[in-house]
Amino acid sequence: MDEGPVRGPVCGIENCRSRRYEEGEDGYLYCQNGHRKGELLAGEDDDMFESAARTRTRKKKDPDEKEKVSQYFKGPKAVELYLKSLQLILRHQVWFLVREKGLPEELEIVVQDLWALRILQFEHKITSERQEFDSSQAFNASDTETNPDIGLLDPGSRKKKLKDTPNLTDCLALCYLGIITLRLPVTLGDIYEWTTDGKMAYRRAIKLLPIAMRDRLPANYHAILDPNSLLSLGRFCSTLMDVQVGFEREFGILWPPLNAPVLLFRYLQELALPLELYDAAIRLGNLLEYDFALHTEGTSKLGVRHMPEAQLIACLVVCVKLFYPFDGERRYPKSTSEPTATTLNWEGWSTIIKSARLQDRGGNDSRYTMEELTNLQEKDVFAMSGNQLDQYLDFYLSNFLDETHIEANEASDDFCNALYRMFPISRDGDLIHGQQSNETGMKQTLRAVRQVQRGMKPNPVVADDEGGFGIQRPGQGYVSYKKESSLSEHAEVFYKEVARVAGLPLDMLIMAVFFTERKIEKWKSRQRVPTTR
Repeated sequence: MDEGPVRGPVCGIENCRSRRYEEGEDGYLYCQNGHRKGELLAGEDDDMFESAARTRTRKKKDPDEKEKVSQYFKGPKAVELYLKSLQLILRHQVWFLVREKGLPEELEIVVQDLWALRILQFEHKITSERQEFDSSQAFNASDTETNPDIGLLDPGSRKKKLKDTPNLTDCLALCYLGIITLRLPVTLGDIYEWTTDGKMAYRRAIKLLPIAMRDRLPANYHAILDPNSLLSLGRFCSTLMDVQVGFEREFGILWPPLNAPVLLFRYLQELALPLELYDAAIRLGNLLEYDFALHTEGTSKLGVRHMPEAQLIACLVVCVKLFYPFDGERRYPKSTSEPTATTLNWEGWSTIIKSARLQDRGGNDSRYTMEELTNLQEKDVFAMSGNQLDQYLDFYLSNFLDETHIEANEASDDFCNALYRMFPISRDGDLIHGQQSNETGMKQTLRAVRQVQRGMKPNPVVADDEGGFGIQRPGQGYVSYKKESSLSEHAEVFYKEVARVAGLPLDMLIMAVFFTERKIEKWKSRQRVPTTR
């Protein structure tokens, strides 16, 4: 039974005569007037150094008061939200490829299946509520590496690639894998150009997400979805090979070969090269037993020489160096039926290509490209003209100011409203991109091809029976380049243009061509060995 309040002697504090005591939350006994048993008020007894009794007031909890909720998701919820955000950006990328570039709608199905396989490793991180998962460790440190050496990557890292949290570069790799699965004539250079111009989602891709999703993402995921720099081609090629090898080893996927004939025709057209190189590059690929597909059997380390894209463009470069050397020396063919019966004026070719690139930016040499705008520094502002400054401010607005947040806070932020009324930011036209259609670009490319063809001149023919002793023939005096510093003037211009079209870093292109030349030397040495019966 409940004995009720404890009864005792009179309290006696400040003439308090209460005899009823109740136990408080702190374990002490208090009278009805709130005095603690055994305490005296200050000044009651100067001989006793006892602290005065204190009346305690306790704040009751307001039942309507809500608990403070963290703004950011943590643990599995953060991982799930990040993957959903990445999937939304991937859908924007596929939408651009299908709707803007006219690629088949089947591409969306292929990329969707590849994405499902890519995130299959994260099912336990999302569904398991008992597992503690630190969202700050959700991505691997290799995601922030810059320009890795693709020829020296550890194959063991590729086995773990599918277990690492994907990023925007993985999304681009999945889009490209869907493209080569359908054998479409799209190059790595196209992906780089579209992401650089801002047409394909990559840089500042986080702006495509709704504000509610962005506000719940932790800061480390914001950094992944909001890259300020351009796409790194070296990292993109490395990620592409990692995902390809990971899918092959984990799920047994065999990737089809490149559509070499169509891609090779594209290279010849965009580089304004003679058509004779088409058959030569195909024959050279067959001679070296290239099928332009990725093969990983029996290879401990994969590098640029194993990339199908690098193999195809390297065959073309080797044929160009054989038919039309960069040194300008005369090499006399034996008959007019040889492909080397004509010479290519490399100085005129460089002028034509530069003029074609100038037309791509609207024919105005003072306009910046998107790559130049991204690499501008503060000191460059003082040397800008009025049009360049307008272009730079327009670029800054579209890339670094979040207009969605401005619109969301428009009603409550009077200062921003007043500032925008004083300095309006509405654009009357596109100051960044040149507005040219695909038809216009095709006409410019064909015009460049015709100009190069008109500049080609016949090469004198010298037969063997015409006293041709000591005459240099096509293929003799062939020069190999292993470093960028060893390139001649015309070779450097040509290599840079090829690297831009193919979407390979210049150093990787040089090494791919060098490895192909070494393979040709090995084939020639095997041909010299006499066969034994």
